[in-house]
Amino acid sequence: MASGCVAVVDPYSTGCCVALECHKRGYKVIAMWSKDASDELKMHRPTSCDDLVYYSELTEKSSIADTAAALKHAAGEHEIVACMVGGESGVPLADALSEHLKVQTNGTQIPQRRDKKIQQELVKAAGLRSVRQAGGTSLSDVSDFLASEPMPVVVKPVESAGSDGVKLCHTKEEAEEHFKLLMSAQQKVGSQGAAVLCQEFLKGKEYVIDHVSVDGKHKTVMVWVYDKRAVNGAAFVYHGMLPVDSESPEAKVMIPYVRGVLDALQIKNGPTHGEVMMT
Repeated sequence: MASGCVAVVDPYSTGCCVALECHKRGYKVIAMWSKDASDELKMHRPTSCDDLVYYSELTEKSSIADTAAALKHAAGEHEIVACMVGGESGVPLADALSEHLKVQTNGTQIPQRRDKKIQQELVKAAGLRSVRQAGGTSLSDVSDFLASEPMPVVVKPVESAGSDGVKLCHTKEEAEEHFKLLMSAQQKVGSQGAAVLCQEFLKGKEYVIDHVSVDGKHKTVMVWVYDKRAVNGAAFVYHGMLPVDSESPEAKVMIPYVRGVLDALQIKNGPTHGEVMMT
């Protein structure tokens, strides 16, 4: 059996399964909740994890140094051998905390790595295909883009997960209205990275390429194609996903592309879920 302590940042939903797997392998597991994790989010716990008992549960402190000190105190005599992320909201804290603890990390050299606007800028700078976009905190930041971009456009929070807050807007006025709605909603909950992104609409099939990386070496785990449909007034509703042969022509194009994206974002360690539109 393994020994030592593993910190899992924001272990909600399937992230709780990550914590459970660490527990099964003999590690003491500490749940570290980021300041952005709501009480409701913490309740997202699969039934398969009902019997999981954390060695300790902590909440992010006012600084990384204080958070690390609290984690070391909770671990006691046990060595902290890893700090990993359980859910997307915990990415900034997991990157900073793992770097501070000098365990395997993706580091903080790219601030706000979750920001989809920054992601696209890095992808473009690396010479990879990217989307046309504009983003910011006020309508003036996106007004030129909305005036020139063919409709429809996609409007979403810069740190959205899944299809949360994502809307396909068919007019400039609709896009502006949704922009204001998203900014207001993010500010009400105290979001630190509140901003809205407007992007060109890519029409085609949406694929998923899942990887696991260690020290910059990327291994493809699975390739999927989404079944998304317009339902109940929403343009993007998940109905399912189907496996795609890794030897298919589509996969042979998308797998190296996604690995290039991971390198551009300097993601060297951990699992990733890359969504690609094939137009």
